[in-house]
Amino acid sequence: MGLIPSGAGRHGYVAIIDWRFVSCKTISTAAEIRALAVTPDPALSAAFLDMARELGILTEVSSLLEGVQARLGREKYEAVLIDFDSVPGAAPALAMLRSNPSNRAAVVFAVASTGNERQIALNSGANFVFGRPLDGQELRRTLYAAYGAMAQERRRYFRCAAELPVFLTRADGTDLTATTGNISANGMSIMSSASFTMGERVGITLDLQNGGAHVLALGVVAWDDKHGKTGISFQCVRPELQANLNAWLDAQFAQERENSTRDLKKTAPQS
Repeated sequence: MGLIPSGAGRHGYVAIIDWRFVSCKTISTAAEIRALAVTPDPALSAAFLDMARELGILTEVSSLLEGVQARLGREKYEAVLIDFDSVPGAAPALAMLRSNPSNRAAVVFAVASTGNERQIALNSGANFVFGRPLDGQELRRTLYAAYGAMAQERRRYFRCAAELPVFLTRADGTDLTATTGNISANGMSIMSSASFTMGERVGITLDLQNGGAHVLALGVVAWDDKHGKTGISFQCVRPELQANLNAWLDAQFAQERENSTRDLKKTAPQS
């Protein structure tokens, strides 16, 4: 395994190289759009990686399917490229991806040069199919056109790491002050000196902007580690409050995407 200096700013991107897998890894910001390219063709993988980097997409490349199925079962990707020309078992792997709850909405790019392989790729769930010789401009245009769908899918799973004041009211009327660890559209983790029981109901007042917009919600404790950290799922009590939270999350997501894209571009090879 070899490491190359990244110069990647605060996220610490590192390229990790072994005999079958090349990947760029980072401490996730949760707003990173991730792609997986499965191909033994170095020219194809390099072209896809470079174009994806332009959009701030963090790309992992595997030359073999070995281990990829397991990876798709435990990792979340917004885009997948599969080389049907060169990778045996590409169709079953794509079918498995489409049956996986986390990855079924991924945008899939297939490289298939014969009419039969193209049809198999489409029947297996590919969104876009390219043939060889590869048209780099067509791939770039398609990747850019599909970016919105990738970003939307990533936004659905976005959890914003943020330390904000949150006020809780327990069923017995006890009021508590806590700090959020992360926030999504319908859940949060908190840090507090109290412990909670699973299924416990709490009222939530969340201060989004230091005295600005507030969110009022009804929550249910999903987990508690008994060491000061608790997970709560919640529903806002009024639609306009949910809209406030969604707008705030949209702004945080956009900022993190901007930061992630800028930092990833710093890893581009210098010409």
